[in-house]
Amino acid sequence: MLSKEHSEEEFTASKAANPLNGSMLQSNHELQAPRHDWRLHPTAKYASYGVVRAIPPAETIRRVAPLMNIVGVTRVAEVTGLDNVGIPNFTTVRPRDRGEGISYYNGKGLTRAAAHAGALMEAIERYSGERCDLPVFYGDRAEMERQGPTIDPAEIIVPRAMEYRPELCLEWVEGFDLLSQRPTYLPLNAVIWPYEPPAGRPMLYDSGTNGLASGNTLEEALCHALCEVIERDASAVSDASLDLAPAVARVLLQLGLAAPEGDSSARAARFPLIDLKTLPRRALALVRKLERAGLLVYLRDVTSTAGIATLDCAIVERRLDGRHLAHGGTGTHPDARVAATRALTEAAQSRVGHIQGGREDLSRIVGVPPVFDPDELYGRGTVRPFLSIASTQHSNIDDDIRFLLRRLSDDGFTQVVAVNLTRPEVRVPVVRVVVPRAESWSVFLTHGRSGRFGSRIARILHGGAARSGA
Repeated sequence: MLSKEHSEEEFTASKAANPLNGSMLQSNHELQAPRHDWRLHPTAKYASYGVVRAIPPAETIRRVAPLMNIVGVTRVAEVTGLDNVGIPNFTTVRPRDRGEGISYYNGKGLTRAAAHAGALMEAIERYSGERCDLPVFYGDRAEMERQGPTIDPAEIIVPRAMEYRPELCLEWVEGFDLLSQRPTYLPLNAVIWPYEPPAGRPMLYDSGTNGLASGNTLEEALCHALCEVIERDASAVSDASLDLAPAVARVLLQLGLAAPEGDSSARAARFPLIDLKTLPRRALALVRKLERAGLLVYLRDVTSTAGIATLDCAIVERRLDGRHLAHGGTGTHPDARVAATRALTEAAQSRVGHIQGGREDLSRIVGVPPVFDPDELYGRGTVRPFLSIASTQHSNIDDDIRFLLRRLSDDGFTQVVAVNLTRPEVRVPVVRVVVPRAESWSVFLTHGRSGRFGSRIARILHGGAARSGA
């Protein structure tokens, strides 16, 4: 077994005991039984609104607050009052975060308790996602395929630190494919963050925390992780359609080349704005708070072809110089009511985080605002009522998970691989979910050597539509 905590002597001894072309593969060529029980257990929701949890947030706080010292949190604070909106926000401070850029984790919610619990669980999630105690195997994909099913590293769409080649040897760990119900290997680089390979070994991805989630139960963590991956996929596809494709077309026209087919108005119609007056009660109350604070609110349905409700929210503070301040949030859930409140509270959280100034990477992600017309940038397209959004409601979280998996499978995705990262010293469920070929924000990021996008965004840029996960 290899982990980052092992000494060089332990690593050398382990390698000598398991020789296979210099790799660290098991000598038997049969995949072992899964190390975790991935059967879904009936998990009733304590409430059908806000961030869906198995137990009330006050109980979550009681359980996990004593763990903050273990995970390295030095301060927990309410930061709602930094803004004049009044949507609850809490923050946890973890100075020894191994990652680059963020040691402040924010929680948001409809209530103070929900926001408080969210900030605590975010800290546990990040702590647990920094390490993996599962056996680590070293080899190329062909060697791993002799052990059992694998994810193709080329199909994980995140920023790359280097180009992938089939003969590239990587570190691998065993996950579990929730679709095929089989143990499946995937690169460790796509599981833990930050990833620091042993000396002399490659780092393929500049990955992040997409699909990393905690929960009061394993089912709760899985549902949050699945929703996040689906959210990022839907956001990337809609952003590419609404913003990136028109920009590519303009550049090609300026160069005198033929631009891809596709009408920008048709693209905007595919992702309609939502009439705020038609929102359900709790979401409408959040909008009213934002508007009373003088903010413009735009809510857009960016649901992907998977048919899982995804809403994108932009809130804008007008400035006299035209350099308006905009912040955004996105929410995904089978229940469109939950997706709406998550998008609205996340946008408010983004604004508070900016005001707070706690993120070390603010200078990289927030520059001088350009001059823009909010209605032109965020208000384009048709307007539809909230009830037009795809929405499915379940009483149990495990039923939400089954629904999400069916929709992903129906949309053409063939693997949904989960890794249990729950730490024994914390015992709060944490998982990482990786869905090959799901799009992500990586096409818009610059911290890797190049942006990455998959086949659906490629079709958008060539004038087609993103039809499936294929």
